[in-house]
Amino acid sequence: MKKNRFQQQKEEQKKQNYFDEEEDIDLEDDGLFGKEVLIASKPYEEYFQKFNQLYNNHIVKFSAFEEDYQIPLTSPDYENIIQSHFMVYEKNMGLFDFMKSDNKVFDKISASFVFIDNQIRQIEDQFYKFLDKLTIYGELADLHLEEERKLVDGEAEIMICRMLGQFKQIYDIIKKLINYITHLVNQLNLLYNKKDPISKIMKIFNLNFPLDTIGRALQLIYVLDNVVEQNDYLQEHWNFCKRMIKIVKPDPTKFNSNAQNVKQLEKIMIRLDKTVLSGNCLQSVLAQNWDQNVHEKTGKEKNANIPAIKNNKDFFNLLNTYLKERYELFDKTLGTAKEMFERDLLLPTFCVYALVRQLYPNDENRDLWKNLWSLQKKIPMVDGHSQVLCYLSKFLMEVTPLTKKSQSMDPKDPIANFKNYLQRLSASFQSALTAQYVAFTTWIVRVDSFSCSQASFNNIDKIDRERAQRFIEERMNQRVVLVLQGLTIASQTRNLLQSLLLGNFGLEEQSLDMSLSKDVVLAVEMLKAIEYYFEQKYDVFQPALIQNHITKNGQKIIQQVLEKMKANLKSFGTGGAEILGALQILNSILKSTLSPLKLQTMYFLMDFMVAKDIFTNQEKEDFRNILWRLDKLILLPYYVKKVTASTYFYWCRELLPSFFQYIYQNPSQAKRFQFLLNAVSDCSIQLKDCMHLENPDELFDSFRQFVVKEFYTQYLQPLARDIEDYLRIQVHTVLIEKITALNPFKQQVKDLKRLLDIDYVLIFDSIVNLRTEINQILNETFYNINVLNMYDQETYEQMRSLANSKFGLNLINVYLPTQTVDQGNFDVLNVLKSIQQFFTKYTYNLYQQQFVQVTSESKQVYSISIQQIADSIRTHGIGILSTTVNSVYKFLQKKIQMFSQFLFDDLIQSPLVREDRFFREKKDELDGQYPIERAEALYKEIKKMGTFDDGSNYLDKFRTLITQIGNALAFVRLLRSAALHVNSKCLEYIPSQYNSTQLESLTREAGFSDATVSTAKELEEIFTQYKSSFSEKIDYINLLLNAFSSIKSPENEHLSLFYLIVPTLTLNFIEKMLISKDQIGKKNSTTEVFISDDGFTLGIQFFLTLLDQKAQFDSLHWRKEIKSKFTVDMKQAKTLATTKPNQSQRATDEINMQKELSLRKLNMQYDEFQMFFYAFNSCKILFLGE
Repeated sequence: MKKNRFQQQKEEQKKQNYFDEEEDIDLEDDGLFGKEVLIASKPYEEYFQKFNQLYNNHIVKFSAFEEDYQIPLTSPDYENIIQSHFMVYEKNMGLFDFMKSDNKVFDKISASFVFIDNQIRQIEDQFYKFLDKLTIYGELADLHLEEERKLVDGEAEIMICRMLGQFKQIYDIIKKLINYITHLVNQLNLLYNKKDPISKIMKIFNLNFPLDTIGRALQLIYVLDNVVEQNDYLQEHWNFCKRMIKIVKPDPTKFNSNAQNVKQLEKIMIRLDKTVLSGNCLQSVLAQNWDQNVHEKTGKEKNANIPAIKNNKDFFNLLNTYLKERYELFDKTLGTAKEMFERDLLLPTFCVYALVRQLYPNDENRDLWKNLWSLQKKIPMVDGHSQVLCYLSKFLMEVTPLTKKSQSMDPKDPIANFKNYLQRLSASFQSALTAQYVAFTTWIVRVDSFSCSQASFNNIDKIDRERAQRFIEERMNQRVVLVLQGLTIASQTRNLLQSLLLGNFGLEEQSLDMSLSKDVVLAVEMLKAIEYYFEQKYDVFQPALIQNHITKNGQKIIQQVLEKMKANLKSFGTGGAEILGALQILNSILKSTLSPLKLQTMYFLMDFMVAKDIFTNQEKEDFRNILWRLDKLILLPYYVKKVTASTYFYWCRELLPSFFQYIYQNPSQAKRFQFLLNAVSDCSIQLKDCMHLENPDELFDSFRQFVVKEFYTQYLQPLARDIEDYLRIQVHTVLIEKITALNPFKQQVKDLKRLLDIDYVLIFDSIVNLRTEINQILNETFYNINVLNMYDQETYEQMRSLANSKFGLNLINVYLPTQTVDQGNFDVLNVLKSIQQFFTKYTYNLYQQQFVQVTSESKQVYSISIQQIADSIRTHGIGILSTTVNSVYKFLQKKIQMFSQFLFDDLIQSPLVREDRFFREKKDELDGQYPIERAEALYKEIKKMGTFDDGSNYLDKFRTLITQIGNALAFVRLLRSAALHVNSKCLEYIPSQYNSTQLESLTREAGFSDATVSTAKELEEIFTQYKSSFSEKIDYINLLLNAFSSIKSPENEHLSLFYLIVPTLTLNFIEKMLISKDQIGKKNSTTEVFISDDGFTLGIQFFLTLLDQKAQFDSLHWRKEIKSKFTVDMKQAKTLATTKPNQSQRATDEINMQKELSLRKLNMQYDEFQMFFYAFNSCKILFLGE
């Protein structure tokens, strides 16, 4: 008998299994498996011992890892680093899956309205993201810069063009909104149509739910109008873009395009210009033909059985009743302790009123208009989006104006009313916030108390069932109250804060009273503390558990009414079937898992349930309350984020420095600092959504740098200074008798330890360790001061020890070694101690990069070159560079101030103004050359102003000042060259073509240990650092030039004629150089002797560059004038008559000697001028920048 295929496969499997069981397995091919077998064969104790050792090593390494990264995961501020929110969404759940009743028509009507509402809610989320991009448009990433950046030509057009795609999507969304609103309006018109039998049923009910939907949809469009109108950059750049299209249109090929593309783009832009970017998009939308049964052109009805909307009085009554009820709600709650989210309904209600005015143009309802107008006495504006405000008076005046202005409207002047409102708000802000703070602290205590008493649930099984049920119900009700209280406090605090901040910033002539800074900080901290408690105390609130409890209460009410209605349905008459259908759907929803979609359905069904007296007044109130509570619990993360978000802080960033100062001045508030920083971080999502910049992260990075900078400036640096002062006073009170310590009973002493004990702060996505930053600041300060006073190192050691014991700061030892034998007697530190004397007694040689001591009575002359500076750097380390440059910077600050004072003097300024006027008037006659005779005359004029005790005049002092400044710059240049020399010595044994980046990969490929690979990586970084030091980017001279660039401000206009005194200064300089060189070789010379003084040339070039006067000085053609002058003088000297009639031989010899002396003197002078101009041109290279 043949075996079938299945049996054969089965037998083969058996053979294979049998073979695998009996075959010897070669373990040598699988090293890992072999180890496991060998380990398993050893005794259990040895195996456990090895495991225990491995586990302990893991714990030690993990502890070391945690210490290295220093992230305090156990701190409450970082418990929720990975944040999770839970909200129920039912997958693949449609409206008809749970909207099932015995009335199919009712199911379809309900599904239609709820579906559109759900679609518009989804559009809202998307639309507000687009509004974020429009709100932030035009902001540049220049917050961290000292000066505001200006747009270059064409940049505005590029920025606005990046937004065209967003504008088009907004346009498409608005079209979709119009379709949905049109559908809702016509659906309601049909339902309230007298000719339709269903209208008799619907007339009983007031369908407010679809009107809420319409209001929210129109609100989006009106907020868009306000965003566009209040963004000046958006309107200005859009006009630039329209102008650009007009330029491109005549000749598209010139701009790499064609006529078809330009025409298509122009068509899109025209459409956007009339709608999205018009600023009155809502009026355009309202002007639509909402009645689909009426021809737009002829105005005739398409179907006679369907009345025109303007003739449908039942529909009008529905709208009118809705608006009156909303006004009564606003009148009762706005500005009172009962208010929660009511002001968020203001704008949608106004939009529905605008639609009513459009649908029924003949019925203005002036009384309702006045009532709505009067609401601005309580709240004149509402928050549209981010920092954009929507003013109620503006809406009514522009969107829904009366045909005839009312004389009895109150208030009459909305602007004055708005200012008075802000004044009242500022005056009452502190008292109102105090009341909220009392409620807030009470709420915090109750939440903490509730979380501590959770253990009482463990004893429920020990009590009887009835008492347990009462206990659970009581605890659930307490949780609900805690949730609602937290949201109410946050909502009212947010309303106070937003009204104060945005209201004051909305008026140009209005500014925030800075005395309210501490109250504003407290309000912000309260909001973020509430958000923190909702996130961290989730186990206390447990929304899902509370929902279950509330839905059971709702089921009891619905079940009782449903049974009563089923028993006697006929007695309810018209509308009974619809109410029964609503009850059936409600009952099924409450039995299922609740979701946002089901919540919307329940809100719609409520419009049917309250129509007839099927509920008692108490049952109506209870069920409304249940539904309201479910709304807050199901969407709890959304509501918490809504009432605590502080995205508007970017627009109030000017207040951040004062907020940081307030916290620093009040150490008791330091623990709350993180809440303020969390509020600032709320701006990050909006900033990262910007589309107008090439790199979307630029704006966020700029704002982050701005916040970090202000945090360092207003908090960390003052804290470091105060700690330093405290350490100095405490140490010096022991060392110096005259210094007394601060008495905390008589003097105000700040608790610095509190400011330092917050340890860590989270700024956006960066964790800042306060002690580490303070350590760095104090280490640098102590090092720089100890460099100048090394004999104080013991004092700083005592301060270091005190800082450790008092504040827990681990400062480094600031001990500095003395000089080595290689460097001789010179040390950079000695220069810093007597920097003024050094730059006076030493002259600079530009070409040899060398400082030479001015000769004196001593027989020795010292010179300083690159080698001596390099030896000093090797001794003290590369860190001495920044210290030295900082000292030179401070020296230059003082000297430049003296430079400015000299030119500010009227005795100097008046001749320069005269010379400037002369040269401008005679420039053409002089062939553009400034006459040397004028420079000599100016020299003589300044000499007459007086002399000093040493015989020098004012021009000598000014020349010396410029020389000292040039010597300081030369010293910085010499310092950088020496640093490069040191680095080159470190790399001289490394081949120039060696690629250090291969080191890590080579060691890894060779199979070395992780420690070796890590060492290779660090060595690569060292090589890279040394090689990068040879780049031209670290140019200290140009850094100093940029540091003093503010001298070009209008207030220093007296420096604008400096270039005119340069010719006179050169004459003085040449004279001094000739006198100095003439004394070389003479004994007992009382004049300072030197060969070169290129510091003067460098100083002249520095100021010409700093003041942007290079071109003006070149316009004097001074070198050409000098050459012309000396050419003429030499020619005259050569042609001097050697013989005259009746002249003796002796007289002839004297004339020839005088001729030779004149030529020699002229040659010497000309050579000195040439040397000056050579050095002058060489110095230009140093100021070319990058």
